[in-house]
Amino acid sequence: MSEINRGSQASSENSRPGRRNPNLTLLKWRLQFAAALVLFSVVAWLLDPVAVVLPGLVGSLGLLVTTVAVSWAAAQASAPQRVLLAAQLIADTLAIGLIVHFTGGPFSVFPLVFCVPIMLAANYLDARWSVAVAGLAAILTGGGHFGLALGWLLTGASTSHEYLSGWPVFVTAVHMSIFIVTGMISGDLARRLDHRRREQMRANVQVQKSRCEVRNILDNIRSGLITVDTRGVINRVNPSCCQILKMPESELIGRNIELVMADGMDELAEIMLPVAAGGEAVSRGEVMVRRFGREMPLGLNVNHVTGPRDRIIGAIAIFTDLTREKEMSARIREADRLAAIGELAASIAHEIRNPLASIRGSVEILAGDLELEGYQQQLLDLVLKESGRVNTIINDFLGYSRMRPPTVKRFDGMDWRDQITLQIRQHVNATRGKVRVMCDIYPEDLEVTADPGQLTQMALNLAINACQAMNYKGDLRLALNLVDGARSLELVVTDNGPGIDPDIRTELFSPFKTTKEKGTGLGLSIVARIAASHGGVVRAEDGPGGGAVFRVRWPLDRKCSERVENLDAAETEASDTRTPQLIG
Repeated sequence: MSEINRGSQASSENSRPGRRNPNLTLLKWRLQFAAALVLFSVVAWLLDPVAVVLPGLVGSLGLLVTTVAVSWAAAQASAPQRVLLAAQLIADTLAIGLIVHFTGGPFSVFPLVFCVPIMLAANYLDARWSVAVAGLAAILTGGGHFGLALGWLLTGASTSHEYLSGWPVFVTAVHMSIFIVTGMISGDLARRLDHRRREQMRANVQVQKSRCEVRNILDNIRSGLITVDTRGVINRVNPSCCQILKMPESELIGRNIELVMADGMDELAEIMLPVAAGGEAVSRGEVMVRRFGREMPLGLNVNHVTGPRDRIIGAIAIFTDLTREKEMSARIREADRLAAIGELAASIAHEIRNPLASIRGSVEILAGDLELEGYQQQLLDLVLKESGRVNTIINDFLGYSRMRPPTVKRFDGMDWRDQITLQIRQHVNATRGKVRVMCDIYPEDLEVTADPGQLTQMALNLAINACQAMNYKGDLRLALNLVDGARSLELVVTDNGPGIDPDIRTELFSPFKTTKEKGTGLGLSIVARIAASHGGVVRAEDGPGGGAVFRVRWPLDRKCSERVENLDAAETEASDTRTPQLIG
């Protein structure tokens, strides 16, 4: 079990960044170490050539260089890393022992060089290997000393027995103690360093994990996020911010917010900069930005970004596009208003319509029975005319308040174009107007998905409104196009009249808002209701060359289209099955 742990420890150490191949790193250290030993050996020989056994010293250095070359070849051959590391350190220790022996033994200047492989063992292997190499160095030092002394005694070659005197023995004992202590200290330091490395690795992993989680959260929230420093330089945005502002990240990061927001988004920069400079945070604010000619309300929260010691280093803004919420609120208010109108309409129909019918019928009978002249006939005609107008107002009122849900079908666009063009021209002829009516369809084989009756009513209301604005003199153009990447249909009605009155622009589609003398103010509100019932919107704008342009856009509901196609297919199949019976 311990071998498995050591192997996993070695593999984890070898997988640390910067230590992918520790054998090559150790070889670089060994080359420098060998060069230093050669240099010091030459110096030692020059200073005391008697104490140095030159052939043995040269052989020891040659052995050291040879082990370096063999280790390099083994590393290139992908030898087991831990085994090769241990072999290199043991070879160095043995080579140092031989160098010490051939440069004076106990009187050599090289014993402390043993500390180098001891510390390298602690760094590249572990604490146990550090102590093991220290023990090997102590054995070589002490064994070499006493082996030489024994050799001198047995051969009788020396009479002074210097190796057995007090000072050499003391020096050898000190060296052995130094090696053991160095091995223990190096091992302990290596163990602590390894523990710190592992803690640092775990901390780095946790930091990376936290950063990844934060990044995932920021990238997936639907609200836009943008941060700036105290100078107003943008340093972070999320994808929702780029989507809402219709700007890529490359145009935001690293740029000053005042320059980026200069085109229609000044309010956003004006709110963020004071907060980044240490001003009061903004909660639940709202700004209006303009992008590509479209106004967009943003719900906004701006708070401080703090650094060490709670020092303010910038500001962070989280904002949401409130366009849909505003539209939904408007629809809810409209629905509430329509509910009240419906109740009022029912009351009006009950209280006014029936008495009005009786009055009108009585007046018509009197007009047929009495012989009236001059002023009296004019008064009677006025009563009939105004009662008819009141009846028309009530009918329009009831039609607006009780509009049925749309019955969506798929029909040919060219046929609808021909029908609507004919109806508008008949209306112009009946009023003796001089309006040139044009109607376009794009593409020509367009199949429209909508309620045909309500689409016709919507187009007629817009066309009649345009004719009245032009006093039935001018050009009227209708166009039904496939837009938004073939995902939506758009009906465009253009005239060359006086344009839209600025006083009623904001309430143009509200019921009972009109500038006409005899208008009910329900025509455009009915258009808005039909557009809303199809999931679309209607927008009014000034024409580029004068006049007004009304655009009604609604999405092509794929589910609805599929449902229509299935119904069409079912009807076709049913007719096919019924046809033989009819023929027969």
